[in-house]
Amino acid sequence: MRRYGIIIHHAAALVIARRAIGCKERITKELKQKIQTVREKLNQKANSLPGEGKGMTRKVKRLFKQLDGKVPVYNGLTRFQQESFYSAWHDLKKLVLLSR
Repeated sequence: MRRYGIIIHHAAALVIARRAIGCKERITKELKQKIQTVREKLNQKANSLPGEGKGMTRKVKRLFKQLDGKVPVYNGLTRFQQESFYSAWHDLKKLVLLSR
């Protein structure tokens, strides 16, 4: 959306069209940096606030561990493998929802 300067609905339509014509999805450098930023922010939060239940939960830590294994190899997979890989995008979506 930001890359092309379009609204979210047009970006979604663009993604659907790219998938329909067989283009592979890529995890970009910007997305990798964003994942690292979220991880650092959650680590700072966990270290600065005393008490149980603050910062990263076990689920979030597990998602980061899964992403560490999936993200480096994701761009090298074929389109079919990317879709059947139990997608890194699925884990990213769960991570975003859990880190709110």
